[in-house]
Amino acid sequence: MIDLKKWVNYQDSVDYVRGLNENKYAGYDDWRLPARDEMATLFDEKFENTDQFGKTIHISDQFAPGGGFSMIAQQVPGRMRVFVLNIRDGEFSQPDGLWTLTEAARAVRSL
Repeated sequence: MIDLKKWVNYQDSVDYVRGLNENKYAGYDDWRLPARDEMATLFDEKFENTDQFGKTIHISDQFAPGGGFSMIAQQVPGRMRVFVLNIRDGEFSQPDGLWTLTEAARAVRSL
């Protein structure tokens, strides 16, 4: 994650979001990891932003440039997996290993 300057696993992501809420980041305490369906709405091929490698990712410029090229979602109910969205191509995966996968996380909140 750009704030933490490292890739994170699921628990790191949950802890990060908890910290945003405890510190009322941007004045709000309702930050969370997106659900899979929400994550799909954040990807749009019309958007052009850049990841940490300078490559194009398709996410709004409301997100700071320079972050990861993937997004981790909330845990899949009843499973030891999460959905991950590649925001370069819009493809979803469901990798094994909540604690060993390393991805990027972006916190969201409802408007």
